[in-house]
Amino acid sequence: MKVRNSTIPPDSLINQYLPANYSDSFECETDSDKKITPDDIQVSFWTTMPGWVNQLFKLRNLLVKPFGLQAGEEKIQEFKECIRSGGNCSFASVTDKSPQETIICLDDKHLCAYLSIHIENLEGNRKKIRSITVVHFHYWLGYVYFYTICPFHYLVVRNMLRYTLKKLI
Repeated sequence: MKVRNSTIPPDSLINQYLPANYSDSFECETDSDKKITPDDIQVSFWTTMPGWVNQLFKLRNLLVKPFGLQAGEEKIQEFKECIRSGGNCSFASVTDKSPQETIICLDDKHLCAYLSIHIENLEGNRKKIRSITVVHFHYWLGYVYFYTICPFHYLVVRNMLRYTLKKLI
């Protein structure tokens, strides 16, 4: 399954958060008759990661604690319910939902990140699935933090999208 850079589709709900300090979009196409929703992908994306990604997140959490940033050690079940219900939990909220897209917001003192899973139905059983990130920096620490992790962001999001879809499809 090949994941590639893409553009943000004009019908995406995430367009309302643009312009932003940073945005990207990655996509892949699948051919499966299995019904999956943006919620299914969001839940799996955040709860079933490859081992090396888990290790990166543990390192990140250790490094950001002294700066008072969220460490991401919140309850998984609470997060799953937040995504499925379209609600809020202690560290995230679902800002927008449609049958084709679910957007979660992670808002911390240094930045606000919107993370979308967008599904475009193609001919037959083919689907184009996009992971879209839009980031607004609150102040200078947001720039420093994000551009420090940006090379990892690129690798992690692409690999997590591939990993998640292989598990679900």
